[in-house]
Amino acid sequence: MFTWRHLLWLAICAGMVTCTVAAFRRKRPSLSRVLTTAMIISVLSEIVKIGSVIEMVPSASGVITGPYIPMNHLPLHFCSLQIIMIFIAKTNEDEKKRESLLSFMYSTALLGAIAALLMPSIFTTSVPVERAFVSPLSYQFFIFHSMLVALGIIIAISGEIKWNWSHCRKTLLLVYLFGAVSLYVNSLLAVPTYVDGKLISVDFRTNFFFTFDDPIGLNLTELWQWALYFVILIALASLLIFLSYLPLVMKNRRDSKS
Repeated sequence: MFTWRHLLWLAICAGMVTCTVAAFRRKRPSLSRVLTTAMIISVLSEIVKIGSVIEMVPSASGVITGPYIPMNHLPLHFCSLQIIMIFIAKTNEDEKKRESLLSFMYSTALLGAIAALLMPSIFTTSVPVERAFVSPLSYQFFIFHSMLVALGIIIAISGEIKWNWSHCRKTLLLVYLFGAVSLYVNSLLAVPTYVDGKLISVDFRTNFFFTFDDPIGLNLTELWQWALYFVILIALASLLIFLSYLPLVMKNRRDSKS
């Protein structure tokens, strides 16, 4: 993290986001057309990801061999869930529900993708940093998350949403809900080892929503350390979400008065 390769990727991503937003401001396509483009990028991204991580794995007996996608690559992170939301936002004809979904996507796609770009998990789980410009998975990761950052900004400046604090409240409630559910999902997908009915180790576990392990490599060994980390994570997410809506809500109020 923050090696010269990572920093170079961040510079490339900043350039892609800047160019995309500038093109939107210049040409002003409809948000529906932007969502269509985002859908295409998302599908291509998943195809590249699956093609990069799927592998043929034999059974313990060696008799059967079949394809397998590692569980940490399941589309259960916030950024991956945005793919489903993009499809729903594109096809939903109910303007009220669409606005609520787009307002949720704005904050979570923008903040989640920025966090992912700053702390790329692929460099610790899938791709050695030395292969940052060789592996197709690196291109998939950085291009996809750059698209989400640009999409979040475009939603904010599209003028299709009348921003108010109810959008922020709904987003916070959903984030808390997803965070709570992730605790169950991460435990469900873990690979525990039992001896005589007693849990002695966990040999593999996912970390969706980063609710089990921090993304910067702290060694949490005590339950109270994890509990403190979890509280800090929730508090930080709440603060950032509030700050992301603040300028939009204030601008909408000023425009209403004028």
